[in-house]
Amino acid sequence: MRPRRRLAAAALAAALAGCARAPPPDLSRDPAQLLEAVRTAQGRVLRVKGSARVRVESPGASGTVDELVAAEKPDRLRLETLDFFGNVATVLVADGKRFALYDARDRVLYRGDAKPENVSRLLPLTLSAEEIATVLCGSAPLSPSAPISAEPDGALLVLALGSTGAGQRLGVGAEAAVEWSRLRRAAAPGPALGVAPDYDLAFDVFRHRGGARFPTEVELRAPSARVRVALRWKDDLEVNGAAEGGLFRLEPPRGARVVDLPPGGAAPAAPLPFRPSGE
Repeated sequence: MRPRRRLAAAALAAALAGCARAPPPDLSRDPAQLLEAVRTAQGRVLRVKGSARVRVESPGASGTVDELVAAEKPDRLRLETLDFFGNVATVLVADGKRFALYDARDRVLYRGDAKPENVSRLLPLTLSAEEIATVLCGSAPLSPSAPISAEPDGALLVLALGSTGAGQRLGVGAEAAVEWSRLRRAAAPGPALGVAPDYDLAFDVFRHRGGARFPTEVELRAPSARVRVALRWKDDLEVNGAAEGGLFRLEPPRGARVVDLPPGGAAPAAPLPFRPSGE
């Protein structure tokens, strides 16, 4: 009897494991409908605010920093980087059109266009304000390519947009939340200066916040640039709180030198006050 019981228990465990690994039954296997469900799910998060621990690995510099973060879709940002003692070292804001970067160490404020090279000054790779705000809001920037397939892969449905060489693959889980994304852009002719690289996103540790299934950890990897950025939200995370337009404007602090960049001009890099590796 005991061997039979063991076999029965093993069969039951295998069956339960198989059920647990199946994609949510309410997700459509139709690619166009699944894409619409993803858009609806991601559209539930409009803004986020809170503190986060950010780990950066890149050829230029690596380490960990604490950030005070606010983002609002489609393209509003506020990033306050704290030094080892909890003092504000840099503040970057963007409101879709204009950008400002204050370096408290040199007491200088740069103002100019909210182009990708400027809004990415605190990152080791170039992304647009819309991409950064989207990722901070727990969403995956979506390729404009057409949906072509939706195939089960364990507990997820893999939604394919466009071709393998120039498109996107999305791992879609419960409540149509994107759990990972692989974005591959079409190769551009000529020099690729300022062009955002291909990158992968992994979302993890989901919580129900602000009426949505929200990931409290996100990792971005850009293999060609040898860059990894991992963000973990802290307990003060606020999702879909009250709109605060003033967060995305920055007046010159008293005594700061103001540098107005020419049209299309880029602000200098602002090195982050990294904590020692491993902290």
